Amino acid sequence: MQAISEKTDEMKAGKRYKLIVRSAEEAVRIIREKLGDHAKVLSVRQVGGEGLKRFISSPKLEVIAEVPSPEIAEQKISGEKLASEDSTEHDTSGDNEGVKSSGITQDATEAYKEEKTNTKPDSGQNEISSFDQNETLSLLHKTGFDQTLLSDIQSWSNWNEFKDLPLADALKHITVGLSDRYRSATELKAQNKIALIGSPGVGKTTTLCKFLAHEVFMNKTCPMVLKVESGVPNPDDALRIFCEVVGVTLFRQAESVPQVTNDSPLYLDFPGLSLTNLEDWTTTKSTLDDLEVETRVLVVNGAYDKDILYKNINTANHLGATHLAITHFDEISNSTKLWPLILRSNLTPLCICNGQNVTGDFTTGVLNQMISRTFPEELYAKGFSSYQNL
Repeated sequence: MQAISEKTDEMKAGKRYKLIVRSAEEAVRIIREKLGDHAKVLSVRQVGGEGLKRFISSPKLEVIAEVPSPEIAEQKISGEKLASEDSTEHDTSGDNEGVKSSGITQDATEAYKEEKTNTKPDSGQNEISSFDQNETLSLLHKTGFDQTLLSDIQSWSNWNEFKDLPLADALKHITVGLSDRYRSATELKAQNKIALIGSPGVGKTTTLCKFLAHEVFMNKTCPMVLKVESGVPNPDDALRIFCEVVGVTLFRQAESVPQVTNDSPLYLDFPGLSLTNLEDWTTTKSTLDDLEVETRVLVVNGAYDKDILYKNINTANHLGATHLAITHFDEISNSTKLWPLILRSNLTPLCICNGQNVTGDFTTGVLNQMISRTFPEELYAKGFSSYQNL
């Protein structure tokens, strides 16, 4: 195992190299620059500090990559070309994998199917042509706007009223339209018992710590934490240390928790639940029902692929999720993919988190964060100054 050297010429086929990077994007960039486009990633592992250090410093990724031999690289290129030529002939019935359960809301399911349809070779070309027929949509499509969101905008009742307006005015109408639809959704108020649930690695415990810090320092309340195992081991070392630092009491037995009030809310921390094991989610639902917890927050990593995000929502429906918390928001290259998910999932957006530690930004102003990250920066240079007057 070797560290990556400065010159690509020194890389030898068949050798493995270890990288320590801050993000997946950095790993991709370094591997391409130093190892070439055909290098193969063998493993990715998160590494970070122990105990409290885990929450006050960002974790890093340890990536093991291998340089393939010239023969393997050539075979890979040939295989990719063959797959590309044959792709239009294959059956696409498996496109909706992970969203087959009837538990997900109908709107979210339709959004998922629509996105999959738009990415098929034949229909995708038609969709691009449709967007190109309008200057505003064409520009948004070229800058990476989510295709499902663009299709939704075309279906708005007032689309014909602003579709031919100058860019700045059209973007203003889109901003107002998104804001109105966000505000018109049914909003569930968080109760004084709040459970945070999510799959492993989404930043659930870090989000909990941000909630606790917000309660203590901003709301001036005295929150409590109940560590729940629900049949799955749930170690508490890092969370226990953080609770001691901010003066929050952590319980491991529900019977020991004193009366919960608005001034002393209870946060419940569950272990990470596998998306492939529905039994864990149904067992967690039973636990939440027994504890009379109404606010059930699904925590998702916003940087994840759209398919994974929909699968999270689909699976979380088995335990009656009510709210949505989005983490790693600062790592999202295209936040527009979140709009259909937010508007159609029937989950009330609760917060957005930046960074991988408790010192990162935390806000409950989800709408403002989404609007500020919806339009690429280059559009501001094209006369988007009127947005500031909203």
